[in-house]
Amino acid sequence: MLRKEQKELEAKNENYFEISKELEQKNEEYIALADTLENEKEKLRVELEKLNQVLKLEQQFKPLQEDEDFKYLKKCKKYVSKKLSSIEIFEPNEDKIKYQYRSATLEVGRKLKGFLRDLNTLNENFSYLVIIEGNMANTWDQKRNKDDRYGYRKSYDRALAVYNLWNSNNIDLRVYNAEILICGSGFNGLCRDENEENNKRFSIQIIPKIEYAATKQKKP
Repeated sequence: MLRKEQKELEAKNENYFEISKELEQKNEEYIALADTLENEKEKLRVELEKLNQVLKLEQQFKPLQEDEDFKYLKKCKKYVSKKLSSIEIFEPNEDKIKYQYRSATLEVGRKLKGFLRDLNTLNENFSYLVIIEGNMANTWDQKRNKDDRYGYRKSYDRALAVYNLWNSNNIDLRVYNAEILICGSGFNGLCRDENEENNKRFSIQIIPKIEYAATKQKKP
């Protein structure tokens, strides 16, 4: 009799042990699921924060987009000086800016610096990539190949000349958390004007580098 009761008790204990193991496993699964849900919640929060920052930045770019001295090329988000567009501001076949256009070129730089200063005040943790792009007009009959190496080199040298003029006149765009990229698209590039003469220009593009809180890491 006692042996029978002992066996029943051992069976119950074994059953309880199995149930306990199952409960422990389920508990671990619930904890893992809770962690996953928490991580997904954090990812959504970060994405929402990023979206809000993008929407805020779009509004902050309005003043430059609507500035009377700039033409905003919405399709490729570039800015072109109205005063300097379609004008040969450089000496023929050189990368030297003509004296009579230095003042207008400097004014463009000062406006950009002021705009970046305002952006930096509103978003001190953001950084920006400022692209100074040289463009060149092709001949009326499109004789030059769009990928002509001369066009790429000369337009780059001219964009560099604009940057050097600004830099030598205390127009340092980097002080407001901006990196500068100088490039030349020559007779090629996006948003070229149908009137080829209007492609005698340099354009500016400002690309925000949006930073936001990193997702929380699961503690070991």
